[in-house]
Amino acid sequence: MQARRSLWGVCAGCLGVAALSLLAPSTPTYDPWAWLIWGREVGGLDLDTTAGPAWKPLPVLVTTTLAPLGETAPSVWLVLARAGGLLAVVLAFRLAARIAGGSGRWFAGAVAVIGLLATVGFLRGVAGGSSEGLLIALILLAFDRHLDERRGQAFALGTAAALLRPEVWPFLAAYAVWLWRREPGTRRLIAVLLPLVPLLWFAPELWGSGDLLRSSERAQVPSPGAPALAARPALEVLERFATMVPLPILLGALAASAVAFRRREPAPLALAGGAAAWVALVAAMSEAGYSGEERYLLVAAALTAVLGGLGAGLLYAAVVGRAPRLVAPAAAAALAVAVAASLPAARRLGDELTYAAELRADLAAAVERAGGTAQLRSCGPLYAGRQRFPLVAWHLRAHISDLSLVPHAPGVVFRSRLEPDVGPAPVVPAGFRLVASAGAWEVHAACDA
Repeated sequence: MQARRSLWGVCAGCLGVAALSLLAPSTPTYDPWAWLIWGREVGGLDLDTTAGPAWKPLPVLVTTTLAPLGETAPSVWLVLARAGGLLAVVLAFRLAARIAGGSGRWFAGAVAVIGLLATVGFLRGVAGGSSEGLLIALILLAFDRHLDERRGQAFALGTAAALLRPEVWPFLAAYAVWLWRREPGTRRLIAVLLPLVPLLWFAPELWGSGDLLRSSERAQVPSPGAPALAARPALEVLERFATMVPLPILLGALAASAVAFRRREPAPLALAGGAAAWVALVAAMSEAGYSGEERYLLVAAALTAVLGGLGAGLLYAAVVGRAPRLVAPAAAAALAVAVAASLPAARRLGDELTYAAELRADLAAAVERAGGTAQLRSCGPLYAGRQRFPLVAWHLRAHISDLSLVPHAPGVVFRSRLEPDVGPAPVVPAGFRLVASAGAWEVHAACDA
């Protein structure tokens, strides 16, 4: 009971810190804007998923409940997503410290936290409202619940994780089989929850696009530079994973795995096996045409960070007996160096978030100066640059599929710089006139008389 109260207190603290983070410039990124639009459309019984990213059930379940909040919904989603990322960090510390035990447990937890925070793409995704922080939190918490022999809770958390990424499915299915055999008391829960996974992934797509496999097909359209475009996609995935996690963390994870194998310790072996299987699954999917981007590997990176923390804890415990007076100062110095090394990347991320927030605010101003949503939509088809469709669609209360990339009259073009150092897009053809501008945005129109 005390552990449960402690966990609820941690969750409340994460929500509070996430809410305070909105004092800094903040805005969702591409996928979260799409989820917010789809949540609004589900509430209005007008779901259209023919354009946009791949469908994800859990985020849209949440954004559907947020839809009545209107323009406040994006901020609330950011709070929830960032709180999930913060909870993932806390759970990484808790899990590494728990498994390490002994005198090195605090150092193991601290190194696990640094490893997760330093993982390529983690902070950027959490700050922009992506679902990876929530996904990692659910998986780490499920593992923690399993260790506490709360297997039903672990399965429920795994089911929630399976509504965020399809890579979870084989792991959840294997766990369901294990539970069904080992703990008959969980069979009713499994029978209720497991069918929800395919139902919530495929039924909304059939409603919104008429195509059960639309998300699968969308996931096979890789972004420029994705591993799927390499000559050997699987090898590219493995190489990128090796560079996502800081080298000391990776080496610590390998050391912890080797020690666990020698000692036959199930918890670290499960973490190592899960990380390896996840990377192998993403690599195999990349060979089948799926993009294999780094964000798909963040769960494996989080498990590796926990293992890296275990390796650091083992080193700490081994050294403390030989030079007890030097260990604590040396450990503190190592952590301080790691934090200092991350500051430049944190500043770059802050600059990116500031520009993205300005882009959102400028668009709202430009729409108002151009006459408002109703007038612009009555002018004709809508056009915007790549990666801006959901943002524009949200502000115009339009479907994502209402926007196109190559403008032609009649219509309205929303032109902007996606990043400060790139040119504005799309190209505006002859016949359009500038009707409004605000900051990074221009609105050009050629209305159908």
